[in-house]
Amino acid sequence: MSRVRRSIRSSAFTLIELLVVIAIIAILIGLLLPAVQKVREAAARSSCQNNMKQITLAAHNYESANQVLPPGNNGSSATNTNPSFLGTFAYILPYVEQNSIYNQIPQTMFIIPCTAGWYGGNGASWSAANNRVKTFQCPSDMSDNVNPSAGEGAYSYTTTNGTFTVDMAVWGAPQPYPTLGKTDYAPNAGWIGSDSPTLCGPFFTNSKTTMTTIIDGTANTIAFGEHLFGSSPGNRDYVCGWMGAGGMPTAWGLAPSGSPPQTGWYQFGGKHDGGVMFSMCDGSVRLISRTTNSNTFIYASGMNDGQVFNLN
Repeated sequence: MSRVRRSIRSSAFTLIELLVVIAIIAILIGLLLPAVQKVREAAARSSCQNNMKQITLAAHNYESANQVLPPGNNGSSATNTNPSFLGTFAYILPYVEQNSIYNQIPQTMFIIPCTAGWYGGNGASWSAANNRVKTFQCPSDMSDNVNPSAGEGAYSYTTTNGTFTVDMAVWGAPQPYPTLGKTDYAPNAGWIGSDSPTLCGPFFTNSKTTMTTIIDGTANTIAFGEHLFGSSPGNRDYVCGWMGAGGMPTAWGLAPSGSPPQTGWYQFGGKHDGGVMFSMCDGSVRLISRTTNSNTFIYASGMNDGQVFNLN
C-alpha cells in the first residue's frame, strides 16, 4: 500500500509586508488621534458648560431662598473685622446637591462677623474643604495634579491715594495643601469689586446682590468664569480650594492662551480652544474669545454701567 505524501506549505508575512502593515497602522492612528482629541475636548467643553450652568442656577436658587445672591466671599471690611473667608461656592453647596458637605461647616462661618476663619488645617470647616466637588472642576483642566493654596481666592479690594490694591491671600503666602478640594471657576466681582460702583459685579466681598439690582440685565452681566490660578503669568504652581474662592476682578482682562497657561491669579482664564467659558446671570453659558476688547469684557462684568456691548 503506497502512501501519498502531500507537502503543506505554510504561508507567512515577509518582512516587507510586515513593515507595510505597520506603516499603514501608524498612518491610521495618526489620522484618528486628532479626531479623538477633538471629540474628547468637545465632551469636556460640554461638561464644563453644564457645570457653569448648574453653578449659576444654584446661585439663583440661593437668591430665591435668601432674597440675595451669595456673597463673593465673607471677607474683611469695616463691619466684618472677623471674617471666615468662605467663598461663594460654600454658600451654594446645598443647591448643587452637596448638603452633606455643607452640613459639616459650622453655621457661624456664614454670619458677619464670624468667630474664626475656615482655614488653618484642622476643624470641621477644614474637613469639609477637603471634599472634592466635581461640579466645581473643569474636565479640561488637570487641577487635581496641582497643589492648591489654602488662602488663595479670598480677595479684598482697597484704594490708597487713588491706587487700587488687591490682597491675594490675606493670611499669608500660598501653601501647598494637596488634599483640598479644588475649583477651576470663580464668581465675577466686576472691574475691581465694590470700589468701582458703576462697574461692580454681582459677587464682591460681603455682597448682597439681588436680581433686581442687576440694572444692565441678567443676560448682559457675567456671573461666573473659568479661572486657572497660578502665582504669576506662565506658572501653574497652585490652584484654589473651592472653600475660599472669592470674587475675581476683570480689570486685568482675559489671560491669553499658551502652554503652560499664561494666566496669573488675577485673571480669568481656561484651557478650552478659542476662548474662556463664562456664565451670564440669566444662566446662559458662552465662550468669550481671548481677543475680546478689554473694555467690552469689563462692561460685561459690570452690572449697572449702562454700556451697550457685543461679546461676539
